[in-house]
Amino acid sequence: MRVTYMIVVVLALAAVVFDHLSSPSSGRAVSPEDFIGACAPCGAPCPSAK
Repeated sequence: MRVTYMIVVVLALAAVVFDHLSSPSSGRAVSPEDFIGACAPCGAPCPSAK
């Protein structure tokens, strides 16, 4: 039974890694200049700046 669980975990990790590596990239690196004037780490603009 323990071997079955280990096989399932290994297959799940392999699926996650494969999905991550096969997903398309944004095509460019993100630079700090992209977030100038942003309050949040995600780059959302400040509500008070409007």
